[in-house]
Amino acid sequence: LLYSTKMRRNKNKLKNLIVYIISEYNNSNLTETKLQKLHYFCDFECYEISGKSITGFKYKKNHYGPTIIDLGDYLKELKEEGYIEIIEGEISYGSPKKTFALKKSIGDFRKVFSDLELKTIDDVNNAYVGLKPTEISKLSHSDFPYLATNDRKYIDYNLVKYRDTEEANQSKEDYSVFSSGEFSNIVGKFAKTLQDSGN
Repeated sequence: LLYSTKMRRNKNKLKNLIVYIISEYNNSNLTETKLQKLHYFCDFECYEISGKSITGFKYKKNHYGPTIIDLGDYLKELKEEGYIEIIEGEISYGSPKKTFALKKSIGDFRKVFSDLELKTIDDVNNAYVGLKPTEISKLSHSDFPYLATNDRKYIDYNLVKYRDTEEANQSKEDYSVFSSGEFSNIVGKFAKTLQDSGN
């Protein structure tokens, strides 16, 4: 059976995830853009393993990769609550760049996350801690759920089930195939057919 994607957004877990990543994996590469991608990989990896994401938040397919639309609001909340500092800067060509500093701990993370969730978070961050924002963005662009979704639409968590199929791995070489509306419609119909048939 396909896992249900009717999940509740857990704002407390999202805010704890932000603080945990900043407290354990902060460096000059950890910008808001990279934070978005780390959240995406944490949530989708956990969903692939357990059928449940960590935060329950939805990710929209945007030009720069999968995005939690209101992540910036939670960053501001954490700043106002005194947990983090948001450092405004610039990258090349004067584009804004936000990095972070931890001001105080938010509490015992083991009371918020399960052992599986913490392991997933650590595995993802240990794998990607050295990547620049552009590098992890490129990686997210090649992930099957992102590729199989139409622009500006929410990414279906169920698509993680097709990540490692032979067809998906072969087709990753042709980005244009995945980014086409026709391909996304085919995948959507295929997933719905499986759900309706109970396979």
